[in-house]
Amino acid sequence: MEMKLSGDANMFVAPRKLYLTIFLISFLGYMFFNQAIPITDPVESNYALTAKEMVLSADWVSPRIYGNVWFDKPVFFYWLTAMAFQLFGFSEWAARLVPAFFAAVGLVMLYWFTMKTTKPTVALLAVVIMGTSFEYIILAKLVITDMVFFVFNCAALVFFYLGYVNRAQAGCWYLAMYAGVALAVLTKGPVGALLPGLVVLLFIGVQRDWAQLKALFTPAGIFLFAALTLPWYGAMYALHGTEFIDTFFGVHNYLRATVSEHPKDNVSYYYLGVFVLSMLPWSALTIKAVLQGWQDRRSQASPLPVFLFLWIAAYFGFYSLMATKYLTYTFPILFPLAMLTAVQLERMLAQNEAAAILRWAGIPVVLLLFVYMLAAYRYLAGWEFGLTAVCLSLLLLFSVWTAKNKGAAGVFKLLCLCQLGSYIILSLFIFPAIAATRSGKDMADSMSALGEKKIGMYQFYSTSAVFYSGHTAVKLTPAAAVSSRQPEALDWSSKYTMPSQGLPEFLGQPQPAASLIIVQDKQKDPFLLEAANFDYQLLTSSGGVSYYSIIKQQCR
Repeated sequence: MEMKLSGDANMFVAPRKLYLTIFLISFLGYMFFNQAIPITDPVESNYALTAKEMVLSADWVSPRIYGNVWFDKPVFFYWLTAMAFQLFGFSEWAARLVPAFFAAVGLVMLYWFTMKTTKPTVALLAVVIMGTSFEYIILAKLVITDMVFFVFNCAALVFFYLGYVNRAQAGCWYLAMYAGVALAVLTKGPVGALLPGLVVLLFIGVQRDWAQLKALFTPAGIFLFAALTLPWYGAMYALHGTEFIDTFFGVHNYLRATVSEHPKDNVSYYYLGVFVLSMLPWSALTIKAVLQGWQDRRSQASPLPVFLFLWIAAYFGFYSLMATKYLTYTFPILFPLAMLTAVQLERMLAQNEAAAILRWAGIPVVLLLFVYMLAAYRYLAGWEFGLTAVCLSLLLLFSVWTAKNKGAAGVFKLLCLCQLGSYIILSLFIFPAIAATRSGKDMADSMSALGEKKIGMYQFYSTSAVFYSGHTAVKLTPAAAVSSRQPEALDWSSKYTMPSQGLPEFLGQPQPAASLIIVQDKQKDPFLLEAANFDYQLLTSSGGVSYYSIIKQQCR
């Protein structure tokens, strides 16, 4: 696995048009049909609603949701999304603009860094591999912080490595590293500094080059980091005091690391499964590349392979030890994994190993097409299912038939074409259908049409319905649950800030107009039992949800 850093920098200078082409193709591709994908619960809607309230309240310091200060994440992603809303209005397209933009930036950065450290063919292959991997495609569309965090986190490590191997220009690269770390901290909190710092320390330790630690800690870098991060963190502490410290650092950082939010996911092999899913359809090829790269690492003059492996190991190990596990936590390792995979693929293409490429990448592509068919069967109906099934079937038959007697380059181009075709089908039909099952957009339409001002949601909550309707609902809980709730100093319940009341309390207050209560079908019987003392009327039912109007308490 040849990963040498050339002394002739000019040979790695790509035309600006090439960078612009990579950016535009990927950005427009990731934005494709985003206007048809509704904002989903429970995660996307939190970010979208907070950014919307930032615009409406004109408070650009304290993120708010349901009118309450929201300490879940730092402010940078909310700023970006709020600016998109200001420019293009409160829409799905605007909400998904930021992750798509940063996904395109991430691919340009990957190409640029791989060009500097390997060669152009490997750089282009790395872009194709990462840009078409399953997790990258998904996170390029989701309204969450991970793609923005990915870019800043990877930028920090990229700039560190370039400073490490270019000692004459180390000061500039390390300064850029501090900027990347600072913006990562503004996007997702302390982990934005902790993880790049862990990779850097491990790398310097393995290289036994401790003198570089002194070069890293420059006054200019520390000042830049402080100048970018302290204004917001300082303002939040000045405005909210210990509540900010206890909730942001306590619940959303310390508690996340020590107490699992989802105990069933807290298993040692969790991120192995995530890795396989995230790199599809290149997972098998990536495993082969990682094993081959590990065997070849000692024969390489460049420290790049060691750096990439430590990057992967640090993120993988750190998050495996954390109590709370999420699918997106190890997302930044796609950057080094794509580079390692591209090196392996470039070797296979040079040796015309068409059969090997079909075995390691072709079979997963075919299996993915079958998975997409199952998803279409599960989420689509009528002509949409028929058209999707026909398109996927034709794509599968075309791929299998055309792959015969092709060389390695032809097979790889065919796999890329297959990925492009399946992505278009996913974006047109399957992504919108899946999102619709997890969104309260239709519920918001019903809330607005029914015209009630006082709205409750019984034993569930749809933040996306609040985002779309503009009406903040109350989460209704059974009286027994309210009375048995024992407050704790630090627990996951403080993460949620939506208005919450017991059903008797909600119905017992003086009401200028009738109350609208939204009940999922699976909770209908408990609700009707609790509401027996009130006059209620079923207004409508749709999508597994019923809407009740409750006017007054019955006289007994």
